[in-house]
Amino acid sequence: MPLAVVFLGIAGAFVTMSMGSTESLSTTQGYRFVSQADPCHAEQMCTTVYQPTICTSGSSRLWGKVNPSVNVCNVPLYKINN
Repeated sequence: MPLAVVFLGIAGAFVTMSMGSTESLSTTQGYRFVSQADPCHAEQMCTTVYQPTICTSGSSRLWGKVNPSVNVCNVPLYKINN
């Protein structure tokens, strides 16, 4: 019985913390195309949640990765509203 209480307490704390951080789950690194040798150059943090403004760095549009271990950037990203 005491082990079940500890487990429920830990699970409740985890759920409470994750509810407050849903926006951080939607933020991702934005990348810009530089060249064939550097197709995904890290620039700044963006969001995958639709916003009216696309994520850019200067005049370059930034893109996200579907798979962080693959150097292909084709996921549309949006500017994070502060």
